[in-house]
Amino acid sequence: MQVSIIARYWGRKPVELVKPFIGDDDVVVDPFGGSGTIILSALSLGKKGVYIDLNPYAWLVAHVAIAGANPAEFRKAASAVLELSNNLAQVASSARLRNDYLWYRSVDRPFLKRRNFDRVSDFFTADARRKLRSILMAIDAVETGAREKLALYLAFCNALYPSSLMKRCGAGSWAVPSYWAPARSCPEDPFHAFIKSVNRLYSYVVEGPGYRVGYNTSSIDKSDSVLLLGNAVTFRGYRGEWTLITDPPHVDEVQYMELSFFYWAWLRESRFPQIVKSLLGKEPRYYFSKELTVNYNRGQTIEEYMDMLAGFMHRTKRLRKKVLIYHEENKAVLDRVVGLAQRIWGDVKIEQIEIENQRCVGPRGGRTYTIIASL
Repeated sequence: MQVSIIARYWGRKPVELVKPFIGDDDVVVDPFGGSGTIILSALSLGKKGVYIDLNPYAWLVAHVAIAGANPAEFRKAASAVLELSNNLAQVASSARLRNDYLWYRSVDRPFLKRRNFDRVSDFFTADARRKLRSILMAIDAVETGAREKLALYLAFCNALYPSSLMKRCGAGSWAVPSYWAPARSCPEDPFHAFIKSVNRLYSYVVEGPGYRVGYNTSSIDKSDSVLLLGNAVTFRGYRGEWTLITDPPHVDEVQYMELSFFYWAWLRESRFPQIVKSLLGKEPRYYFSKELTVNYNRGQTIEEYMDMLAGFMHRTKRLRKKVLIYHEENKAVLDRVVGLAQRIWGDVKIEQIEIENQRCVGPRGGRTYTIIASL
């Protein structure tokens, strides 16, 4: 089943781009793991995978997509959450979320993707905030396993957009990659949105693969995949025998951390950070400053982007095979990326592939991907 049915995430790459680069004995590492598509592709071919991402929401999506959940336990826990949340709704707070401004206070500039409102809270009515809090409180309280608990948190996240003022009338998905609410919106009741999300996730965990996962690189021999929260540029655990296949963020095309803040502002109000800590040994943090992107509102320039990308290439230089899947319509920027790969990795093969059935990507709607592969 496709990851796209379980959660909203931006910038997924088509599977057909990935599989030709996966060899017979590869352990595939994707340090810009996103929703986990590349690692899932490797796992589907019987290979092992190492997933890394800086973004706690991306990690949550990937965890549910890869590890799944026990269907019976998930259904039982979801039923308990629904029953408990109806009772908690009478006492839950409708107050705004803490420190949820779409604003970089250090530079006194708004998020690049901010449109209508200044706070995540403002995209929800007071009644919706109260009901959503009751669901989150119920998920915190229910007794179930870690995989099932994380699937419930993702179901909650999936209910946020349809419960918000961003929900367009007669439309189901996040319209544009920004914080935009139309003049006329049609938000759903949060309980109804959560039930729909649970049912969709349940169908995934019933049919999904449910791979064995570990949470440190030493567990790779006993697991199908290792799922890490970390910074690709500074990660110290790369192994020379691994195969790197990744699609790093493409300049300023998608602001992953900004857009995922919509979910993080809610998740950090729950026990989600503590659940993650119990698995990884550390609580998740939200590092805007470490994201590989260009964001002039944040003061992050193309030069800083190239410096960080060069640092990543130096860090992964010793890996036996390296493949970047890159989408960039600006030839000057693409030439700089290719130049970095040639200077740091040595001989590389450059190939351009157009995916006819891929949705339009980028501001000009291109479907062309550049493959930069070490020789």
